[in-house]
Amino acid sequence: MANYDPRKNSIKVYQNLKTVKDSTQDAKHHDEQKSQAVELYTYIATWGLMRLKGEDPALVNQIQKQKIVRCFFQTLGELVYPNTQPNPLIGMEGMRKIIGLSASEYLGLTGVALQVAREFSFWAEALYAKPKSNNGVNQTTNQATTVGS
Repeated sequence: MANYDPRKNSIKVYQNLKTVKDSTQDAKHHDEQKSQAVELYTYIATWGLMRLKGEDPALVNQIQKQKIVRCFFQTLGELVYPNTQPNPLIGMEGMRKIIGLSASEYLGLTGVALQVAREFSFWAEALYAKPKSNNGVNQTTNQATTVGS
């Protein structure tokens, strides 16, 4: 019996998403990537995995979002088909693979995709976090004050 390690999905998503972030220097692009990564779960739950795969070529003018969608399918392929080369979910072959699945296989893949999308959302919030500014908060709160003196 194979051992299930719940960290496997999380580790793979973290590594792949961090690679995309680290290869992009402009903070404006980081915002676009984060937004797309956070929205993956809702998109898949609403429209389905096949529609998300169909979005890839449509995002040609939104390169940062396209990078995240491609990273998502790369990650999903690495997790679901770990011993298959090339990754069967990459490029147009990925669409053919998804279309060729039986209904139960498609539903199973969608279930895994939703779990992976949750990980993308979590790690996007962590990896793309911006340092918070204090916005004028008084840092000298350690001083004692007395009332009525």
